[in-house]
Amino acid sequence: MTKSADSPGRVVTARLRGVHKSYGPTRVLDLPELDLYAGQVIGVVGENGAGKSTLMGTLAGSVHRDGGEIEIDGKPLPPGSTQAAQQLQVALVSQEFPLVGQLSVIENLMLGRRPKAPRRRILVDHKAQRAEAAAMLTDIGLPADSVPLGREVRLLPAPTRQLLEIAKGWGRSPRLLILDEPTSSLGPVEAALVLALTRRLADEGGTVLFIGHRLDEVRQISDRVLVLRNGRLVADLDREEADEDRLIREMVGGEISHMAPKEQLTEGEVLLGLSGVTADGLGPVDLEIRRGEILGVAGLMGSGRSRLVHTVAGAQPATGGTMVLDGRPYRPRHAMDGVGAGVALIPEDRKEQALVLFAPIRANVTVGVLREISTRGLLRPRRQRAEAQRIAEGVNVRMQSVDQPIGSLSGGNQQRAIFGRAFAAGPKLLLLDEPTRGVDVGAKAEIYELVDRAAEAGTAVLVASSELEELLWICHRIAVMNHGRVVAVLDRAEATKERIMTAAAGTAAGTAAGPEPGAVPEAGSDADPDANPSTEQGTWGAL
Repeated sequence: MTKSADSPGRVVTARLRGVHKSYGPTRVLDLPELDLYAGQVIGVVGENGAGKSTLMGTLAGSVHRDGGEIEIDGKPLPPGSTQAAQQLQVALVSQEFPLVGQLSVIENLMLGRRPKAPRRRILVDHKAQRAEAAAMLTDIGLPADSVPLGREVRLLPAPTRQLLEIAKGWGRSPRLLILDEPTSSLGPVEAALVLALTRRLADEGGTVLFIGHRLDEVRQISDRVLVLRNGRLVADLDREEADEDRLIREMVGGEISHMAPKEQLTEGEVLLGLSGVTADGLGPVDLEIRRGEILGVAGLMGSGRSRLVHTVAGAQPATGGTMVLDGRPYRPRHAMDGVGAGVALIPEDRKEQALVLFAPIRANVTVGVLREISTRGLLRPRRQRAEAQRIAEGVNVRMQSVDQPIGSLSGGNQQRAIFGRAFAAGPKLLLLDEPTRGVDVGAKAEIYELVDRAAEAGTAVLVASSELEELLWICHRIAVMNHGRVVAVLDRAEATKERIMTAAAGTAAGTAAGPEPGAVPEAGSDADPDANPSTEQGTWGAL
């Protein structure tokens, strides 16, 4: 490593000079000078499109910079070489989970690696691979046997895939660890584990670039915060300077307005009633939601909050109990039954579950109204384009044309497009699973306004989120889940972080005891945790 001439005594892990990148006429990154010091956690914030991903990819070698020099520990990093970056001990943990879905947990963790002490030099030592994969997970703080090592990664929920990606990056023993939204799909307990890992690497002399939209987390963990706007570094703040108002002002170039927190909803007829509802890893659940109400669902990872949302949507079949929607029995066998009954789901993973990224915006946002805009079964392109324009403008999607691929939009614009598609169908019930995951603070405020708009129009909104501040801000009531059951329902006036976490952790009076439905057997059990991927998810492997 080299010492910084500008900061005597500090050791520079990464030095960037004149680094820039353009796509066509647009310069997306322009950094005349930047040093990243050893022993620091460096937060990076900015709106979507600010240049965070380009900076991250440039350092990791996945983005070929147009010019400038980068040194890692005094050694030059050639442009566009992930192999060179890895050899210089740069590790990237991406928000996009670049895992191979058809391979097992073990195979994904061991990609590009060999067991440290293989007993055979030609054949694959499967026992050694399993042992090392298990060690990689326990090294980041996951309990032994908490993740089924033999299961295909595609069968695991987003939070577990997030933790696997972190384990892969940590297992490279990095000098520079780049974390892109590492807690975006995690609950408070799991997020705290990741933050502790981040601090641990910095304390051991490494450097961490922590890219995040949760400003409270960034401020909590960072020694220093960089703010990017339009590809440029507009602020480099010490921890003491980086209060939330200052960060927001620097990110957006001015003030940002917020809605007032919700008051308790005292009127409205019940739209959806659940009585004794059970499903795989869920229930029994008793719950009601009224027209015009925003009902939040909180809980730790594995509590069942996403399972509840997907069961109501019909994406996961109920196995018992009754549901009544708008005064009629409701028992969806699949997601299309939910759509036909006026239920709209906005899932957690928009890129895997909600969008066709290579398809144009017009195709993505009009998929729910194709019958209405078709004539005798034939889709009229001009009419589809006009309807797509109306839908996109209604939710303020920033785009060049409805004909551009939706994958070319920022995360916030993609999410607004999904909201527009849902609104176009005129739902009675709107189901949201982590609705602001991976979007910046400005886009969050706009999404909250969209949620509020739906409720004011009489739509019932059920929103599951791992962000307690989000639920406390937008919800009239909050249902807290633990072990697949609702253990508390708190009115807005009585809901606090402490009360929610107490109930979610299972320490409140009346919380159901015993193993979680679908939990992975403990070590020493006769059952094989890899045997049945459809039912055995475990506390760390299911929502």
